[in-house]
Amino acid sequence: MRRILGVLAVVLGLGLAQFSVENLKPSLAVVGGSQGFGLEASWNCQLFQPPVGEVRPALDLAYNVNGNWNGSFLFRYLYPVAEGLKAGVGLGVVIPGFQFANTALYFRADAEYDLAASLGTPLFLGGDLGLAGGKFAGQLKVGYRF
Repeated sequence: MRRILGVLAVVLGLGLAQFSVENLKPSLAVVGGSQGFGLEASWNCQLFQPPVGEVRPALDLAYNVNGNWNGSFLFRYLYPVAEGLKAGVGLGVVIPGFQFANTALYFRADAEYDLAASLGTPLFLGGDLGLAGGKFAGQLKVGYRF
């Protein structure tokens, strides 16, 4: 587990070396799903861009109405499916309740539809399906990208 975290930290550092303020994509979303309703704050920046799609490290912080906090860090590959619609997968770590002893591997498949083209605002709709530490989780979200 320490090696995985070390590799993720090195790759994040390399990604931050290419970091610029224009590239940072913070967002705030209202979420609902298998873990209840709540809020999610997310930060990601483009690490590199293959011929099709993009790879982004992402840091997500979530709070639900039950009073539970969760954090995750993952690398996401997003593929453009249609105008404004991206689908992708991510692999990283999740820290339930910010208790580092419970850190587990995290796999996530997600889709996002950017409403900026149709509404002229930086809103998005999204959905995630994930497997974190052997537990399945799914959620839908509506958010604002700053």
